[in-house]
Amino acid sequence: KPGTRLRVWPFLSLTVVMMTILVARLTQLTVVEGAYQRSAADENRLVGVRLMAPRGVLLDRRGQTLVRNVPFYKRQVPGTTVHEAKFEPLTKDEVIKLALAGSGERVVSDITREYICGRACASVLGYTGEVTKTELNELGREYALGDSLGKAGLEKVYERRLRGLPGMDIWEVGADGQIVRAIGQTTSQAGQDVQLTLDRGLQDKLYQALAGYKGAVVAQVPQTGEVLALVSTPAFDPNQIAVSLTEADEPFFNRALGGAYPPGSVFKIVTAVAALESGAINRETLLEDSGEIVIGPYRYGNWLFEQYGRTEGSINLVRAIQRSNDVFFYQAGERTTAEKIAEWARLFGFDSAYELAGFGAVAGTIPDPAWKEKVKGERWFLGNTYHMAIGQGDVLVTPLQINRMMGAIAANGVLCPVVLAKDEGQGSGCQQLNLAPSTLEIIKEGLTLACQPGGTGVPFFDSTIKVACKTGTAQQGSEAALPHAWFTVYAPAENPSIVLTVMLEHAGQGSEVAAPIAKIALDYWWQTEGNPVSTSD
Repeated sequence: KPGTRLRVWPFLSLTVVMMTILVARLTQLTVVEGAYQRSAADENRLVGVRLMAPRGVLLDRRGQTLVRNVPFYKRQVPGTTVHEAKFEPLTKDEVIKLALAGSGERVVSDITREYICGRACASVLGYTGEVTKTELNELGREYALGDSLGKAGLEKVYERRLRGLPGMDIWEVGADGQIVRAIGQTTSQAGQDVQLTLDRGLQDKLYQALAGYKGAVVAQVPQTGEVLALVSTPAFDPNQIAVSLTEADEPFFNRALGGAYPPGSVFKIVTAVAALESGAINRETLLEDSGEIVIGPYRYGNWLFEQYGRTEGSINLVRAIQRSNDVFFYQAGERTTAEKIAEWARLFGFDSAYELAGFGAVAGTIPDPAWKEKVKGERWFLGNTYHMAIGQGDVLVTPLQINRMMGAIAANGVLCPVVLAKDEGQGSGCQQLNLAPSTLEIIKEGLTLACQPGGTGVPFFDSTIKVACKTGTAQQGSEAALPHAWFTVYAPAENPSIVLTVMLEHAGQGSEVAAPIAKIALDYWWQTEGNPVSTSD
């Protein structure tokens, strides 16, 4: 009927349009995009699993292994898929049993780090951990979640060399997420081994000697900058990081590089250099030790006068270094000026972190009138110069900085960069400070006498090896607080092969607590290296 046909026609038209669209879409999927869709389906069935590359091994200067890789095994928890796999650890015996039983369960071999040197080397070697999401955004595509990354110390500094290249296992996976078969594998490439300049035996000996103290020791070869030992205590356990996170006294704080402390009298070496090089004093200059200098309400005393009520009369620079005479250095600092002392301090590398960011190194503080005006908004007074001249006031340095400064004196005015690996070119990059021969002669004479009877380095008075040293006792905090103890030494005094610096927080007098640790270390060093020709005869 005509009315019926009019009502059916719209439905027929709509059906034709829908069929046309459906056929067009099917044609696009099967003919036009067919190859692409088949490829996507294949890719969805293939899963890549990263294979960790063995990390490079760290060795000491004699080839002893300090940290190595240890394999461990883990099994994919039954019921979890490759896409969202969960694992549980297995012992080697459990792995063998599963293999013999032919269980078909997925067992993965992975790698962890074992720090053979333990806490003794923790402050310098650092540790590794898994890459976090935040780190992944910074590192780029070559890393993935679950990868191992150097988090601190040399593990961080040499990350690129140690890491290696990960491989890949390719698996065919079914619709249920379970492995169907292995397709192929890209082999991982091991990282590069790095031989360090550290001496494992010296590192261990110093760590033992520092037991019970919060402090640090640095030892270097003065002519090359090679680091023989770098110890900070207390130290964390690199094999049990989670446990160490709960320990007291900041075991992750590297006091050798990251601790900025008032240096006390060890800084007098800088003042002496500045005074001599500027012409403010010379070998013949005599300054009176009156026991104290009083300026209005302020009093600046000498340790000998404070403790025993004694003075030393007119003395020269050699005697002032030998006896660590504060009053002499107050006057020498005044003659030299704070600006000149600061200038030479910076030439020695103070206020520089030496590009050791992996250790959390700090630059410290070298004040002068411009610094005080800018930072504190205050004028500089003569008393500030007095304090600066003896390493007090706002002067803050690290044990490494003091060790480099002492090394430059030992190496006849050559300041070397910090060298931690044997292939970093020992001696390259060293800088000549152009110190006058007379400057070096006077300061070396005073340092040598400081470790002989009449000096302040009492533990070395009977040493069979002639050494050159400087003690330091740095006031910090209230008068009731124990001072920081410092001792820096190079040996032998002639043709030195090692320079060593000890710093102990709130421990007492440098000659009483820091110097004996240096003596233990040097006695050990001569036993292993052989006694040098130069003696105290």
